[in-house]
Amino acid sequence: MATLRDVAKRAGASVSAVSEVLNGKGRHTIRVGQATRERIWAVAKELGYTPNPIARSLVTRKTGVLGLVFPYSGAFIDRNPFCTQVMSGVFEEVVRERYNLMLHTALGDDWSTVEESALLDPRVDGLLLVLPSPHSPVIARCLREGFPCVAIVYEPDSDDVYTVNADEFTGGRLATEHLLELGHWRIAHLVGTPGIATTEPRKQGYLAALAAAGIQADPALLVPAGFDWQNGYEAIRTLLERPSSQHPTAIFAANDLCAEGAMHALRERGLRVPEDMALVGYDDTWFATMTHPPLTSVYMPIYEMGVLAAQMLIALVEGREVADRQPVLPVRLSVRESSGPISSY
Repeated sequence: MATLRDVAKRAGASVSAVSEVLNGKGRHTIRVGQATRERIWAVAKELGYTPNPIARSLVTRKTGVLGLVFPYSGAFIDRNPFCTQVMSGVFEEVVRERYNLMLHTALGDDWSTVEESALLDPRVDGLLLVLPSPHSPVIARCLREGFPCVAIVYEPDSDDVYTVNADEFTGGRLATEHLLELGHWRIAHLVGTPGIATTEPRKQGYLAALAAAGIQADPALLVPAGFDWQNGYEAIRTLLERPSSQHPTAIFAANDLCAEGAMHALRERGLRVPEDMALVGYDDTWFATMTHPPLTSVYMPIYEMGVLAAQMLIALVEGREVADRQPVLPVRLSVRESSGPISSY
């Protein structure tokens, strides 16, 4: 079996340079020119050199494995577009940087059932936490123990916490402003799940857009819902049980799954989207283009958030500086057929 010394001798390079290229995982402790890198990789391939992960971990005291944790066990199997987009972004960066990923599946229904000691696993070098609960005890323990950790969608309660978020307030405002521009003024908001970091800023963006238009918000049009199909379906059924004079003419839903559930409930009542009820969702994943009609939705850069969070965690694991500990990514509105001008029914 070829060794680092064998590769170094054939490539005409130092053993430390060969180790940096083949085992360094981008640590950049030694500067190696591109031509030398290419020669080292060519020789390694010719000799059949394979890095020994156990030997490498003994030297670096790193496993080369990152942990990805979702707030509930079903996130890995329910094909939720948000979860799959986050995973896709994380996977791309992990593969590019030659790390491995451990999916933490031994979870309960939510973060309240998770023991932080089970997540600070010696088999992983750091954690990516998706939608952790407010004032997360897992994050607090990571801070105490100096364990690398990055949260995706989390309201940080300390400057020491590393997070990746999107501009949710602007997203809620864009969705509501779009409906206002179409002539709607009775706009309902299907509010997301309490405790999720996106819920309150989206609602505040909605309220800010109404206030800027001189419209007094109607508390009856703030309908508790959530982030899945059933939440949207039930919220609309509740809303439409009221007298027709109290019905909205447009709906801003918590996310796209909630919006599709709302569509189904509207169809059951014989109402058309957008002719009888305009509808805007949130997330703008592939799912928004598959509804009937295609859904106007606020684009949340979920995939990019996964990539960035993985980049930040790898930098922490490798002891590199992270320039921005709490980046907030911009959002935009994707207009499709589900939103139209006001009409009466």
